Formats: sequence, C-alpha cells, structure tokens
Amino acid sequence: MKFSLFNPLVLAFGLTVTLSAQANNFSEQAIKSAVASKDRPATDIAKDEKRQPEQVLRFFNIAPGTEVLDVLAGSGYYSELLANVVGEQGKVIIHNDKHFLKYYGQPLSERLADGKRLTNAERIDISLNDLSLEENSLDTIMLALGYHDFYYVFSEAEKIQVNKVLAKFRKFLKPGGIIGIIDHEAIAGAPASVGGTLHRIDPQLVKNEMTAAGFTLDGELDILKNSTDDKTKKIWDIPGRDTSRFVMRFKNNK
Repeated sequence: MKFSLFNPLVLAFGLTVTLSAQANNFSEQAIKSAVASKDRPATDIAKDEKRQPEQVLRFFNIAPGTEVLDVLAGSGYYSELLANVVGEQGKVIIHNDKHFLKYYGQPLSERLADGKRLTNAERIDISLNDLSLEENSLDTIMLALGYHDFYYVFSEAEKIQVNKVLAKFRKFLKPGGIIGIIDHEAIAGAPASVGGTLHRIDPQLVKNEMTAAGFTLDGELDILKNSTDDKTKKIWDIPGRDTSRFVMRFKNNK
C-alpha cells in the first residue's frame, strides 16, 4: 500500500497519537497539581518523601475522569490525591473494613469534613467479603499497604476470603483495568501468615495469587525499595517505619 500525506490511514494514526499525547499530558498535569495542592493536610505532605506519590500515581495510570476504588484506604492519604486527580468527572470510592475503622475512622471523617471535602468521593465501610459494586465500573483499584492485611485475622467474622475478593475485583474492573499494589516486603518464601504477624507479604506470593485470579503483571517500580530493611522484623520495629516496599501494576485482561 502506498501512503501519502493525505492518506486517511496516516491522518487517523497521526490524530490518534496526538490525542494520546494530549491525554497523557493532561493526566501528568493533574497528578502534579494534586501532589502540589496547598489544601492537602501537612501530615500527608510529610509522608510524600517516603511514598513518592507522583511517580506512583503515574505508574498506576491514574487519570482525570476515571473511577477508582481505594481499598483499605485507612485515613485517606491516597484517597485525597486520587480524588484531586480524577476531578469532578471522576469518582473515588474510599473503602475500609471494621478493623481499619478502629484505627483510621476518625481521621478519615475529619479529612472528609462531613462531605465538605473531596465531594467526588464516596465512603464505603464494609468487609471486603461483602463488598458489592457494579460490574465493569472501575478503571483502577488501588491497594496501598493493605494486601498483607488480607491475612490479618481481626476476628473470625472478618477473615478475608482472598480468592473470592480477588474474583470480585476482576468483576468490578473494566477490561484492561488496573490494580495497583504497594506493600511492605517480607523475605522470599515467607508464608502468608506473616501478614498478620510482621505486617509484611512476600512479593512472589502476591504475584502468584493475582495471576491465579486472572490478572497479568504489567510492571514493577523499585522506587520504594530499602536495602537496609530487616524483613524479619515487624514493620513497627523498623526505625521510622522505613520498610522496603514493592510496587506492582496488574492488568485485567478479561
């Protein structure tokens, strides 16, 4: 096939590339603005150096107009950033269960200020076992420092059925949707039970479980690694809780 400047295929390809570049630039600016926002609590900003949110949000493909589920969101550090990136045309679902609410419920309520802040966010307080969302409704699921808690047994009633929960995530996500996972590293080969003792998880275990659930590993980021971390210790026993953390992106290829 002979192409010319006016060939419709060439023009369409050029238009697609241009629109994609514009979308990427729009997302980049939204992420930068969210991280730099002066409305963020000082306690959040103090955590940025260890969490590197700008690079993390970019890696997880967070973009304006998308719908994101923040799983086991705690006090909402990432929830706030997500809400500011997705904007008025997007939505963030802030999830916590009974165990997390015990520690983070009040700080999260203060962050939301009775609905006066993060007005594009919806708060859901429920066990992951009972979570129900519309099928194919989410662009991204974010799980920051919470995967290991799948194996923290708060009570028999709150024991998370991991396989069932991952199957739900796959159902909730759109085709091609992303699950972004950050967590404290355990030593290679450590059993899942260290999630409830050391509050860590073996990265390979996460890969195995996510792959078995039908997700595809789509990338890893090493910016939160710490070679001095003693992975045999509880995260609370690490000075400044400066643990080595893995960052993984999985794609829903249903």
